[in-house]
Amino acid sequence: MAVQLTNGMRSGRTQRNFLFLLSLTLSCQCFVGALAAPAEADKDSEDISASIFRYKAAIEANPSNPTNRLKLAKAYLMGGELDNAVSEFRAALKLNPDDAESFMGLSRAYARKGDIKQACDNIKEAVRLAPNQSQYHLKYAQLLSRDNKLDQAIQEFKSAIKLNGKDANAHRDYGACLGLKGDIEGQVLEEKKALSLDDKNADAHFYLGSAYAQQGKKKDAYGALKRCTELDKKNADAFRLLAGISASDGDFKEALNFAEMAVSLNPDNKAYVATRDKIKSKMASSK
Repeated sequence: MAVQLTNGMRSGRTQRNFLFLLSLTLSCQCFVGALAAPAEADKDSEDISASIFRYKAAIEANPSNPTNRLKLAKAYLMGGELDNAVSEFRAALKLNPDDAESFMGLSRAYARKGDIKQACDNIKEAVRLAPNQSQYHLKYAQLLSRDNKLDQAIQEFKSAIKLNGKDANAHRDYGACLGLKGDIEGQVLEEKKALSLDDKNADAHFYLGSAYAQQGKKKDAYGALKRCTELDKKNADAFRLLAGISASDGDFKEALNFAEMAVSLNPDNKAYVATRDKIKSKMASSK
């Protein structure tokens, strides 16, 4: 990944501290746009169970109705019953083979099961059947990014943005993909576009902060990452990068506080623990 050092790197402690920050930044580079749990996951389980019961009854009364199959599949997906969701989406497609929404649902179910190949195959069909749906292109691009097929992902992001240029998430995730390709300036530009459309987009602030950190713009990175943690208090990677920035400036007390926040959010993450322990070691050696 290309890295730009724009702050005039100096030798000695300054350079070592910056390299410590840079190592954290690069280790945090990953695509998360398609990983977020769907909002439906927070729905009341009793409502979901009632929906499942209602749609199953409707199917018993009229088994050849693809709409009820699709609704049942979505209810299973919302309830986290992924195997049942896959089964019902497929049943819906047997009744209506050209239903892009059913292919989209299958893609979401497989993505949550961790089967990215199947997820990509199915969303590709949704795109083929409904080429003017920007959200299908966006989902396909996100999945391709997760599968590290970045050149293909970039083309799908461009298609999504061409269809809907006001989608902040499309600009956000396109920027993240550019960053993974090493185009840090392009990433910064797209994250800024995302934030111009939605200034409370926590992940866009995170991606912008990580890009600034790679450019050596620590003050800008700090501001973006702090804003991210104000909007999303559970972004452990943002706290870890803030720890790196503070440590690179020699403020080990603040760095340790940030590192402890990351560990508290995910105590089993070895990278977070290692960052905290390295900062503790630096604090001890600086006394």
